[in-house]
Amino acid sequence: MKKHLLFVVAIIAALSAFGQDFELPCADLDYKSSVASVSLFADGNQNKEPIIPLANPTNRLTLWFDLLGSEGKTLNYTFIHCSNNWLPSEIMRSVYAVGFDYGRIDDYEFSRNTLVDYVHYQLHFPDEEMFPIISGNYLLIVYEDDLTENGIYFTRRFMVIDEKAAINVSVPRYCDELSLSDTHQQLNISVSMSSIMTGNVQDYANMTIRQNGRWDNAAIGVKPSFIYPDQISFEHNPMTVFEAANQYRRINFSNFYFLSENIVHIYQTDDYYVVDYATCEPRVRKPYVTYDDIHGEKYIYVANDGLETATEADYAWINIFLRCPTPFSDEDVYVMGAVNDWRFDERNLMHYDYNLRGYLCQLFLKQGYYNFMFVTANRSTGLVATDLTEGNYWDTNNIYRLYFYYFNAIKGYDELIGYTTVKSH
Repeated sequence: MKKHLLFVVAIIAALSAFGQDFELPCADLDYKSSVASVSLFADGNQNKEPIIPLANPTNRLTLWFDLLGSEGKTLNYTFIHCSNNWLPSEIMRSVYAVGFDYGRIDDYEFSRNTLVDYVHYQLHFPDEEMFPIISGNYLLIVYEDDLTENGIYFTRRFMVIDEKAAINVSVPRYCDELSLSDTHQQLNISVSMSSIMTGNVQDYANMTIRQNGRWDNAAIGVKPSFIYPDQISFEHNPMTVFEAANQYRRINFSNFYFLSENIVHIYQTDDYYVVDYATCEPRVRKPYVTYDDIHGEKYIYVANDGLETATEADYAWINIFLRCPTPFSDEDVYVMGAVNDWRFDERNLMHYDYNLRGYLCQLFLKQGYYNFMFVTANRSTGLVATDLTEGNYWDTNNIYRLYFYYFNAIKGYDELIGYTTVKSH
C-alpha cells in the first residue's frame, strides 16, 4: 500500500511538471519505435471516432495496440483535459476526473504463428475507478514507469461530449469564391443553442472542423460570423473552405494467399511478408472516378478462417511506388492516412529513385484494409496539399466532423457541447 501511494504521488508530481521539464503535445504521437497498430475507438467499432457521452462514459472506449518484440510488460495510462485548440487545460485534475490518477494496462497476449513477434494489448476505459466528469478534449497517455519523454509510449486524443447544442451543416455546390467551386468544398454551419447563449458569445464559442481523419488541415477556433437570438452561424468564412482532394486509394492484404485489388505480388521471407502494390500514377488533371472508400481510415483484421486478428494477424512490409518523371523541387511527398495515424514523419516519407523515376515508400503494417493517398508538404511552409499528386475535385465524397465548444467562464475550461458529421455528397 505504501508503495502504491508513493507511486500515485510520483504520478501527480510528474503531471504537474509537464509544462516545466517536458512540454507534452496534445496530439496523436508515438514515442517508442516498438509501438504499432494503435487503434482507439468507441462502442466496439474500429471506425467509430473516440468521442463518448458525458452522461455514460464508462467502458465506452477500446484501445488496441501492439508492441513489437516478445517482451510483455505492464503499462500504465492516464488522461489530461485539453482546451478546444488542444493545449493542456489550466484546471486541477479534481475538476475534470474522479478516482485514481492512473490505471494499469495488464491485459496482453503474445502473438501466435506469426513471422513477426509482437505483444497485443487491449484496454476498455474509462472505468469506475477513473473517469472524466466534464466534457471537452482529452489526451490519453500510455507510459511505463514515469511521465517523462523517455517513459511515455504514445498519446492519443479522445473527447467527451455534453450535448446541449444542435449543429446544422450543408455543403453548397458553389463556394463564395466562385473560382474555387470545382476544386474546393465549403461548409455552411449554424448552431442552435438558445438555452446557453450567455456571456460573450463571440469570445466563448469555438468550432473545429475536420476533413475525414485529418488534423493537419483542421479548422480550429472558427468564430461565429453572425449571432442571432436563438442561434449562431459560421458562414462566408474562408476557414470553412477545404481542398476537396480525391477518393482514397485502397489496399487489402488481410489474406496473404490472395491477390486483392492493386496488389501484384505477395511473398514471404524468413522474417516477414512483403506486399508489392501496383505502380501508382498521379491523378492530377485526370477524370474524376468515384468509388467507395473508408475516408482514409484503417480496419485491422485477418481474413483467414479460424485465425484471431488480435494475435494471429501478421505484419508485412508494403512497397508503394508513385511514378513521377522528375522529383518535386520544393515539396516532400508522403503517404497520408491512418496507415501512419495521419502523421507526417520518416515512416511515411517517400524517397525519390532516379533510376525508377518515381517515389518509393515502405510501410510496416498489420494485416487488414487500409486507405491512403499521396500528398506533398512544402519544405518552407509545411503546407500539405493534394493538388500536385491527387488533384482536387468537388465531386469527392469526404466526411466532415464538426465539434462545437463553449467556454465555461465560471470553471475556466472549454466544454464540448455539440458534435455532428456530414458527408459532402
